Amino acid sequence: MSKRAPGVRNATEAPAEPTTLRTGDTVGGAFVVQRYLGSSDGAISYLCDEKGKDSQVVIKVLSMPYPGDEAFGKLRERIKVASSIRHQNLTKILGMGKTGKDEMFVAMEYVRGSSVSRVVAQRREAGDTLALRDVFTILAHACDALEEVHKRTTHGVLTPYNIYLSHKGVVKVGNLTFDRIAGEYLAQQKGTGPFVDSIYVAPEAAQNPTDLKPSADLFSLGMIAAELLSENGLPNDRKRARHLALDGMGKYPPSLVNLIASCIDSSPANRPASVRVFRDTFEDAAREAGETLGGPPPEGCLPIEPAVEDDSPSAVGDEDSDLFDIDLPGFGDDEADSDGEERYLVQKDGLDYGPFTKQQVLDQLYADDIDEYTQVLDRVTQDRVDLGEMDEFRAEVEEYIPKREERRRREAEARAELERKVKKGASVGLMIGVAVGVVVLVVQVIWYLNLPDPEPLPMEKAFASMDYKFLPPPKDFQTVAVDKDLMASIFNPEASEEEIARKIKRRSKKRGGKRRSGSGGGSGVTEVDMGSMSGSSKHLSDYEINQIIMSNFGQLRGCIMQELKSNRSFKGVTVQFFIRPSGTTGGVKIREGKYSNRPVGQCLKRRFRSMKFPEHGAVSNKGVTFPLRVQ
Repeated sequence: MSKRAPGVRNATEAPAEPTTLRTGDTVGGAFVVQRYLGSSDGAISYLCDEKGKDSQVVIKVLSMPYPGDEAFGKLRERIKVASSIRHQNLTKILGMGKTGKDEMFVAMEYVRGSSVSRVVAQRREAGDTLALRDVFTILAHACDALEEVHKRTTHGVLTPYNIYLSHKGVVKVGNLTFDRIAGEYLAQQKGTGPFVDSIYVAPEAAQNPTDLKPSADLFSLGMIAAELLSENGLPNDRKRARHLALDGMGKYPPSLVNLIASCIDSSPANRPASVRVFRDTFEDAAREAGETLGGPPPEGCLPIEPAVEDDSPSAVGDEDSDLFDIDLPGFGDDEADSDGEERYLVQKDGLDYGPFTKQQVLDQLYADDIDEYTQVLDRVTQDRVDLGEMDEFRAEVEEYIPKREERRRREAEARAELERKVKKGASVGLMIGVAVGVVVLVVQVIWYLNLPDPEPLPMEKAFASMDYKFLPPPKDFQTVAVDKDLMASIFNPEASEEEIARKIKRRSKKRGGKRRSGSGGGSGVTEVDMGSMSGSSKHLSDYEINQIIMSNFGQLRGCIMQELKSNRSFKGVTVQFFIRPSGTTGGVKIREGKYSNRPVGQCLKRRFRSMKFPEHGAVSNKGVTFPLRVQ
């Protein structure tokens, strides 16, 4: 993912088509052109002042010929619907009109900030990625806006290029309806645009972009989540991007991986029911991963408004924080921050960071990222002194220190009170629990003594009314045939994800062909589960078991590679389990006891427990032993 969407040009680059508006021109009788902002294949953008108001707007002149009054009226009705939808996380659409040259334009709110695509691209250039908290916060705010949108229409073209982070830390979903109008024209007339080649746009949009349902936005949310969580980003090819979307996600909870997988399913019916379901499921997964989703952003996270109530310990008793009413350094225009000159470098862990404006340095102080003893360099005077000793900051620092100490005192008192209540509650709870246990035990003894003597019942009658059979876990396990060369490729630290995916696909085709060419015992494929007590003749072969396990290779690789990073002598493990007739797994354990409770063992057990195999008619009198060997 680049900083800008394909085909987008900034204010310093000439547009693909000549501009028709100049500084000082009046558009629609209400907007005065200030300057050219940039262009895309679908429109040319201008920054304008709104007459009679102290506000700026963006005018986007569509790069399409005037379609006639009737078609223009229909387009205008669509924009009118979009302009009636208002939400704090949605860029306002102000209306649609015509210039003096019969060019159509859409007026919308101007967001001074940066697109998510640009933020992520800058992070990757610096060798860094977004935290899980940041990804959830961005998408949760987007879901809040989309929930309001879906009451009237569908965005349909949601991408990281039209989700913005404002200088005040607010997430904004932009270009509602405008992007669809431009995209429809590009797809129908030029065979280009987001409906043709964007990896974030739902596949059904390519067939009929004019009739999209909210499920199309769920697909976009899933692909955007995969992009933001990826360390290196997804390829631009739609098919490959979907194929590789879940690679490298073994470090995240299975519930999050399953959520993204369901979103990017080609069938809209298999996607989450609504953006609210997506948001809630993502929130639960993020909390399961140990993320604190509310309160001030931890070091390294984006300074954007949290999407949930403040659940951080430091928020206790802090009622007057204005942490998020700030400007984000480095976002938006390539100009210095309007609050002042970027003249200060802040030293952290022996390294200088910046340059920052005065307000940005104070914002770090108020966020407790630095304190009065932090060394600050003034690039103008070349003086390097403690922040509290610098004349430009002395008054603000002296005013802030008492507030900080009072807040910390309240936090300490709140923690002490919480500990006292927990200890007291535990003691009372223990006494009540003992008393209740004694009463329950006495009642059970009395009840048992008054039971009549049982009458024997033949075993066949005891199970006569049941439509299923009780199946004991297997006593014998057999090893599934595993392609050792393929295993060596998968767990080769030097191999890329694309290379591994190609090898698995190639081996799957090869093995699939061998399987189809044989019949019965002559195929050379071992059937693991023998017998048919469930009433079905379906059996599972080594090939089928390998196929299911290999479809999860990305997650399994994550487990193994995590162990290899800390233990270069690690040679792999053997996983033992059995497959119930329903297709679920049971009895999952690691044969090598020393790894059973290590992270690699715990991780692999979780992955195998979550696997789902085809339903079959086996009794499970033979279980499965699957070796995962590192060569």
